[in-house]
Amino acid sequence: MKFSDETLLEYLEGKLDESGANAIESAVETDPDLELRLMALDPYAPAVQAVFDRLSAETPQIDLPESVAPAQPVFGGLRLLAVAASVAIIAVSATFWTTRPEPLGWAEQAAIYQSLYVPKTIASLDNSPELLDAQFSLAEEQLGHALNRDALAALPGMELKRAQVLSFEGKPLIQVVFADAQGRPFAFCIIRQGGDAPNMDVEQEILSGLATATWSQDGFGYMLIGSSDQIDLSRQLEFLTASFAS
Repeated sequence: MKFSDETLLEYLEGKLDESGANAIESAVETDPDLELRLMALDPYAPAVQAVFDRLSAETPQIDLPESVAPAQPVFGGLRLLAVAASVAIIAVSATFWTTRPEPLGWAEQAAIYQSLYVPKTIASLDNSPELLDAQFSLAEEQLGHALNRDALAALPGMELKRAQVLSFEGKPLIQVVFADAQGRPFAFCIIRQGGDAPNMDVEQEILSGLATATWSQDGFGYMLIGSSDQIDLSRQLEFLTASFAS
């Protein structure tokens, strides 16, 4: 059974129904590639892995009092193994909760999602005018904001491939996907933040191994995501900030 990224994200966020969750859990047992996809989508997976990587060095050494030594030596190994397992669980739990990162924001989550894209992901997408019409119509309806499709179709060096509706903490998040001249995936994302959200100037940084640029204006957040950490976004960024200016 094939699972979309959207379905896997719903599973990780606890939004999937019981039958859907059971189907994913059963599939993971025999599909290591699916497990890797889940780990890539889970923002807390790196933190958990780091805890286990440090466990052997950080687990405290405990001198057991003689009173806990078993009367029959044959059971000693099992008794000590149980104690060691308990200590390891406590150490993992304590370390995880003290090192657990702050919840990721919408831009970080969008970058994680986009980092899963490869040229083959978008190579076969149907970007016929009729299908793009339907996608942009739905996206604009959900977002409550014009997407300037004509401007996006003219984004320098890019071919418009798809617009889809995602969600972050109950807020509509629109992802517009492009392919550059080499077929590499780019994305432009817009999220409705609300009228109280402050305007923010453009900030460029590397997120999930991808060059990104984010800014906010008039209650909406914007994000441009490149195909790698070495991509220069200047040309597209200048075009988009001008196209979506008030």
